[in-house]
Amino acid sequence: MKKFFIYILLFAAVGTIVTFVGLTLVDDFIYSLSQTSAIVTTPVASSGDSEFKEDTKLKIEDGAQYVQYSFNNKYYSYLKDSKVYINNVSDGKQYSVIEEEDPICYYNLLYDKNLIIYITAKQTTTTRTKLVINTYDIESQRKVEYNSFNVNNFSCVKDMNMSPIINIIYINIETKTLTSTNNTIYRVDLFNSMSQVRSGTIFEKMIMLQHKDRVYYEDTKSNIYTTGGRLSLFKTKVELIGIDLDDNLYFMDKDTKSIVYKVNNNKIVDTIKLSDTDVVKTYTNNIGTYIVYPTYVIEVSSNDPYRRIARLSKYVEFEAIKDDTMYLRTSDNTLVTTKVLTDDSEENEENIEE
Repeated sequence: MKKFFIYILLFAAVGTIVTFVGLTLVDDFIYSLSQTSAIVTTPVASSGDSEFKEDTKLKIEDGAQYVQYSFNNKYYSYLKDSKVYINNVSDGKQYSVIEEEDPICYYNLLYDKNLIIYITAKQTTTTRTKLVINTYDIESQRKVEYNSFNVNNFSCVKDMNMSPIINIIYINIETKTLTSTNNTIYRVDLFNSMSQVRSGTIFEKMIMLQHKDRVYYEDTKSNIYTTGGRLSLFKTKVELIGIDLDDNLYFMDKDTKSIVYKVNNNKIVDTIKLSDTDVVKTYTNNIGTYIVYPTYVIEVSSNDPYRRIARLSKYVEFEAIKDDTMYLRTSDNTLVTTKVLTDDSEENEENIEE
């Protein structure tokens, strides 16, 4: 009788394993049928899998900072040696360089046009630094100088957001003394004035609305603030992860990574429950908000927030998404581009099938 029960237990265990493996294979098979984006890996990978392919390979220079990509996938840019380098995505060749008498300390490439906003920094006294805000049109290579202001004990520019719709910039600037580090968020009207929004703590993330003059920022203690003060919407700690074209903001539960809250006009309008909590990073390009997992990416701001829009391999690190193109970087600083699954691509597939 004892042996009989042992055989029963072994049979049940084997059955469970076979069922699990079978369901896993079926799930992968179904997923592969719906996946149109390329699976990307490094050139030195030895997998030999015919699924892996590359579209374009570009090399990012050592020491390059703030690597960014244009909205139309024509250019990529980076800061190095106090200059902004702009290269063609098509062949990696240099297109132009932004260079000033004073060193460039920070820049941003706008999400909807080929316009760069950059800041130069010049130390004028032992404690004071003059910062100047400039713009550079990539196509015409035209520069325009806008506001300048002085900062005491300047350390660095941590972040900068701009709305090309209302022409407002928010800048998070870090200052340091021997005994303290502080962040100050400035509001800059390109055609008029500037003012301080908040100071006195360390701010890790900042996102501004595009159609309304309002900014949101998060400190190191997971407190969320907006123009009117602290935002008290959530019962648990959250992190600010992104925005979309309709000025909807997205917040993720900081501890569990299992819930994303969609917020509009300081009200929660949707709660998205995630089954996968193995989050590698989050990303926003002001048009959409994305969650990156070890083997795939979802656009949590889309109509179908659970749909996998791209697959990843262990050989690459996610960089950015612009329109229908995803940028990935390998361990040797090779930049690889590949297409992602979009609403338009799905519609085209349906039309072809019909």
